[in-house]
Amino acid sequence: MNVLINLTNMKQILLVIALTISFKSLAQITFVDPNTSWEELSKTAKKGKKLIFIQLESSECEHCNEVASQGFNGAVLKDVFQKNFVAIRTRVETENGRKLAEKLHIKGALVALYTDPDGNVLTRYNGSTSQPEAYLEQAQVALSRRNGKQLTDFEKEYQNGEKSAAFLKAFIQKRREINMPTHDLLDEYVGKLPVDSISNFHVIKFIYQQGPTMDSRAYKLVQALAPHGMVDSLYKSVSPAEKVAFNNGIIGNTLRKAVETKNSQLAHQAGYYTQQTYHENYQLGMLQYRRNVLWYYQQVKDTASYFGECRQFIEQNYMLMTVDSLKRMDEAALQKSLAAQTPFGPAGEKQAVRFAPPSQQFHHELNDHAWRYYLWNNQPRDLERALMWSKRSMEWHEELRKDKNHLPLGNPAYMDTYAHLLYKLGRKNEAIEWQTKAVEAQKVSGMSWVSMEKDLNEMKSGTLKR
Repeated sequence: MNVLINLTNMKQILLVIALTISFKSLAQITFVDPNTSWEELSKTAKKGKKLIFIQLESSECEHCNEVASQGFNGAVLKDVFQKNFVAIRTRVETENGRKLAEKLHIKGALVALYTDPDGNVLTRYNGSTSQPEAYLEQAQVALSRRNGKQLTDFEKEYQNGEKSAAFLKAFIQKRREINMPTHDLLDEYVGKLPVDSISNFHVIKFIYQQGPTMDSRAYKLVQALAPHGMVDSLYKSVSPAEKVAFNNGIIGNTLRKAVETKNSQLAHQAGYYTQQTYHENYQLGMLQYRRNVLWYYQQVKDTASYFGECRQFIEQNYMLMTVDSLKRMDEAALQKSLAAQTPFGPAGEKQAVRFAPPSQQFHHELNDHAWRYYLWNNQPRDLERALMWSKRSMEWHEELRKDKNHLPLGNPAYMDTYAHLLYKLGRKNEAIEWQTKAVEAQKVSGMSWVSMEKDLNEMKSGTLKR
């Protein structure tokens, strides 16, 4: 089953969100002072018998914060949040933001947390969106979970010595419910099971549902002790979506563990696992392998390895591609998707499915890597190379999209990248010209142009940091 690890940064994610920005409207969610401490939030929530909503943001992505502002402006949120939540919006770079992140075991931003006054995370929304319904949906999930056994209850029992297999399984399920890591508990859970339990189909399925890391005891025991063909049978017994979930869990958690421990060997293991899931297409599998390794180098800030690997990766793959080859790729993927649809209705009509052309990932990635070169690289030769990638991303975007009504003036994020690279190369007038185009394209698209316009003004004054 094909698996795709998303390498697209937050800057690019904004382009796939339909926005209607209005900066003069007041937020429908009423936020308390961003410096309000956890103790004050908890006290206020308990007094009003409310839950707590915490939006943790970062200065590294002002676009993302602007998108969230639009989402919070949704009128559908007003009554639910005012009645049920004490809300705060703060940045992880601040002292209070850092303390809140530590309190709730959050390692970064951007994330929306819904907690009870005792610090139990009931649910979370990773990233940002202009769609208020997404925040409302999670609010309703949090409200439905406010009663019953909470995470702190499990933690107290665990600290008091409760380590039975049944308890650990329930503890794992509770953590997974709120998207918290489970690999430490999973290994402990497997250690409590009789050895012959690893032959049990349902036990193996439960382990795979948690996305065990490839260096974990749980994963290694399944590989060593499960009957021959059991894992294959598991994959054959579940839906395509579940197969993808198994693989994405294993790959994603292994990559995150590799980043946390700065273990490049583990990152390569995850990359190889990804490659194996593309057994029908060796070249695409190899492409995914290298994408995952690149993601690892990005996350651990190993810039030397990243620059070398990225340069080879793009020049050996992307720069050899043509628009026609990408169009053929899209057409083949579309036909495969259509063939996979199941009959629906008495007349046997096919079900409608959403189709994302695979070619879009290629220009997304070209832009992403060009932007990272802008952020991390000061060598003129490398910046010129990134400028070429940036230009190619704009060309591909224009050639490949069939609906010209969306982003009618072109892709503003790609123009923004191109302008910044020009500026860093000392080509100020060209940079201003392209950044002006980016701002205009952003305005027409309906997305926030505040950050782009700020950069434009700094380019004009010569104060933009390079």
